[in-house]
Amino acid sequence: MKILIIFFLFYLFSCGYPDIDSVPSFKELKITDEELFDLCQLSSNDKSEIDNCIKEKLDN
Repeated sequence: MKILIIFFLFYLFSCGYPDIDSVPSFKELKITDEELFDLCQLSSNDKSEIDNCIKEKLDN
């Protein structure tokens, strides 16, 4: 009986979340230079790779 109640509560609360199709597209997202540096720094610690990443993102 506990499993049925837990399943019902899970089902009830999961209906409140938006559908995955409603997530916006981030293709036209404008980010600041500081955010760009942080983004590239998260992907690598190597200075040359960070510079390449920044250059690639600025060209797009």
